[in-house]
Amino acid sequence: MQGRFPQKFLDDLPILPKLLLIPAIPFVSLMLFSMMTYLDVQNFIQGEERLTQLYQLQKTAAQYMRSIADEETAFLGYVISENDRYLDRFHEGRRSIMEMDQELEMQLPAQHERFEDIRALVKKSFFEKEALLQSMLQGNRADAIQYVREGRSREVMREVRKWMARFDQEQHDMQQQELSRLSYDRTWTRFLILGGGLVTLCLVILALALIAHSIATPLTALSKVVGSTAGQTIPSIPVFDRKDEIGELTTVMKKMSSQIRKDLDEVQQSEATLKKLNAHLSASEAKYRGLVDHAPLGIFMTRGVRVTFSNRYNQQLAGLDPESGVDPETFRQQMHPEDRDRVFTTFSEAVTAGRPCEIIFRLVQGDGSTRTVLSQRVPIMDFESPDVVYVGFNIDITTLDNLQLQLRRAEKLATLGQVAAGIAHELRNPLVGIGSTAKVLLDDFESGDPKRKEIEVILSETRRLDRIVNQIVDYARPRRPAPIRIDLNRLAGEVSKMLRPRLEDKQLAVKVTISPMISEFSADRDLLRQVLLNIVDNAIDATPKGGAPIEITGHELFREERPGLVIQVKDDGVGIPPELLSNVFQPFVTAGKKHGTGLGLAICQNIIESHEGNIYVTSEVGKGTIVGIWLPLEQKTALERV
Repeated sequence: MQGRFPQKFLDDLPILPKLLLIPAIPFVSLMLFSMMTYLDVQNFIQGEERLTQLYQLQKTAAQYMRSIADEETAFLGYVISENDRYLDRFHEGRRSIMEMDQELEMQLPAQHERFEDIRALVKKSFFEKEALLQSMLQGNRADAIQYVREGRSREVMREVRKWMARFDQEQHDMQQQELSRLSYDRTWTRFLILGGGLVTLCLVILALALIAHSIATPLTALSKVVGSTAGQTIPSIPVFDRKDEIGELTTVMKKMSSQIRKDLDEVQQSEATLKKLNAHLSASEAKYRGLVDHAPLGIFMTRGVRVTFSNRYNQQLAGLDPESGVDPETFRQQMHPEDRDRVFTTFSEAVTAGRPCEIIFRLVQGDGSTRTVLSQRVPIMDFESPDVVYVGFNIDITTLDNLQLQLRRAEKLATLGQVAAGIAHELRNPLVGIGSTAKVLLDDFESGDPKRKEIEVILSETRRLDRIVNQIVDYARPRRPAPIRIDLNRLAGEVSKMLRPRLEDKQLAVKVTISPMISEFSADRDLLRQVLLNIVDNAIDATPKGGAPIEITGHELFREERPGLVIQVKDDGVGIPPELLSNVFQPFVTAGKKHGTGLGLAICQNIIESHEGNIYVTSEVGKGTIVGIWLPLEQKTALERV
């Protein structure tokens, strides 16, 4: 079990950590041996430093000895010759001895007793010589001659030479010890480097062998199992008792082989079923191709702008024989000459952008008549071709086009409403006369006269008729907007201020919430104020006294890629009955207002449509009403509208 431990450990170790062991072993070994080598190198450097110190100490001692000799020679020279040159050399030698003395004191061990004795002896000798020299300078030379003859100066030199000899021997012994130590450190460092490299190499080879055995052995076994199985048979994969990726791989492969055998059996069972389905598919393809060919609308396909398929109905739309085989491109030649270039350009732009396309064009029939066709083309993905493939549907809208012509004729009949406006215009003159006369008569009656009240009724009704006449004129002849930049917050505030008496009378409030993104936009200020006044006034009429605030909101809303805004006026009033809701924009339709003419919303619709917008109403009886207005942020110029 213990012999299997390293191999079992490697088998259970994941492959990535297993591979990381290869560089980790030499790295750890290198770090260990590097640290040991570093310590040995430090010892070697310290030994060299000690050896250098010994050499320096010997050099200083030699200079000290030389300085003493120079001093002695200078003293003897001066005693014999009395030449001042020797006296200067004597003092110079003394200074050199003092300098060397200080250096030796710093370099020698603290308790070098023999050196202290020599220092004392040299110092004593100097003072004796100094005294003798002073005596000579005073003319007494005999003492100095006697001192030299007695050899007392040579005794000092002998003692110094003896100390120097012993000192040199000590230093020599210490040098030999340091050299031996350096030789040993050098030999040990070499052995450590070579031995560490060899040990590291052996560890790497051992790790490689164990890791290779851990990885290659199961893979070889798997290869043999797979190779020994016939090509038509799914092998049974053995599962290895390992916790690494190879063990997980064999487990997964075992499950996969079982599943593949199961799936293969199912595939074999499904093969016969698939053959039957192919037969049914061929029959269905023929059936659906028949449906496409006989569909009551034109179906075609294009690759880029080139038509590649067209069904029978397309040929009928183009006035061609549906039974004859014609080139699909022939369909394009049947387009009306005035529409052909427009259709081709519009479709080419759609193909370039890869977007759907909807076009209306005319097809010329053999008898010279035309058919109006609505063509809708949608791009589909085709990975086998770089060109965009489109599926198109052509719908005959000739009848619808004729109905639109009839509708336009009906709209022309609506211009007869202008006649009503003319009549209303003519009514103004007698109304003015009636009103003026009533005002004159009113001044002739006292305030308590019963006839005065009747005249006041005449005046009130005259003003109401005048208001109705004005609304009829506004509806029949709406003026063209003069757009300017409008601050919606300010406009809503003006409307609230103008309607404040009515709001206070019913104890209501107006809550304005406008998005900062659309605080300004382009519109006719007077006309839009008229619209908001009418809508908010209706909301005040519909809301009970002391009810919830009337809300005016505004936010940005794009329509067909055109930036715009939505203004909504919401109230919690009585609501509009469903039977009236669809007709609220019709003239003379009112939802229960006591003094309404039914022209307010109709005029509002005219104003909003003249701004290229639209207006709508949603309502629920008993819960309230929302009137919404969509307007573009910028108005088109007259030239752009044309």
